Amino acid sequence: MEEHAPRFNLSIVSSDVEVGGARLSTEYALSDEEIAIAHWWVLINCDEVKYWKELHLHFPEVDGDLEYHNMTFANYFRTWMDMIKSDDNPNWSHELLLLAMQPQWARVYPTCTVNGVKFVSEERDSRRRTQNSGVMAVGHGLDYYGVLHSVVELVYAEGMKVHLFKCRWFDTGAQSMKMDQYGNLSVNTATSAYEDDPFVFATSVKQVFYLDDLARGDAWKIANIVHPRNIYRAATLGVTIPGPEADAYQEPNAVGIHDVATVRENNVKHGRVLRIRDEDSTFIDVDPNEETDDDSDNNLRHRLPDINSDTEEDSSDDSDYEP
Repeated sequence: MEEHAPRFNLSIVSSDVEVGGARLSTEYALSDEEIAIAHWWVLINCDEVKYWKELHLHFPEVDGDLEYHNMTFANYFRTWMDMIKSDDNPNWSHELLLLAMQPQWARVYPTCTVNGVKFVSEERDSRRRTQNSGVMAVGHGLDYYGVLHSVVELVYAEGMKVHLFKCRWFDTGAQSMKMDQYGNLSVNTATSAYEDDPFVFATSVKQVFYLDDLARGDAWKIANIVHPRNIYRAATLGVTIPGPEADAYQEPNAVGIHDVATVRENNVKHGRVLRIRDEDSTFIDVDPNEETDDDSDNNLRHRLPDINSDTEEDSSDDSDYEP
């Protein structure tokens, strides 16, 4: 048996994720509301839960209403998992029962290594000479660029862990993303969007380097996606590799990415509104036999309560925090 084989047979549980650094201070801890939203996000993006999502969507009282579905599904799912665990239902598993019970607690970390690629939170990255905080998530016809705020470890019963990135996403509007004649994508990092939807699976993002856009200047950065090569599991090679805190060579850190307070000020000044990301993984097909418009907000958008993601500079982010 492989040394790091996962104990839990769920697509969202990965043995290729290793958190690092001392847990972040209480300033970075998720509120109860944020934990509930993170859990909801995990549920609607878990492949093994798809059957139950579609079943709930077609309930007469739901009737395809996504807003009502999002508000009530978690409670229905937990009730179902408790009721049918002895009915030999092929869509039931012990892992789904653990998932339905909601997280017992949430831990936050400043660094994370995913399949050999190291990610560092934006705040800690700002104090380094290398850059590891840039992230990109593939969406439904649109890619989302941002920076890592913190690494979230949701701990369910029996120690089942799901790792998320809490991110600060840049605006994806036409005025905030520009492609030049050479195919270089430039992003205005003084903007933000999707503040109600900050989470993404740690295993589903790509790392990005942001380089200064000398043509546009100011807060514009050219996004360069990292394509790691020759990465192998230590267990496969039979060797010991440095831990998550070990520094690897990276491109010099791009300077001038605006902090959250500046971004919010710019958003208000230019009249920008918050939006919810419509990633492929969050797409809910109400009618499997009906073709949907890729640009349809009605099918792809979900609503969540606002989250105040403002953070102050943390002078003690290396302190050990036990929730």
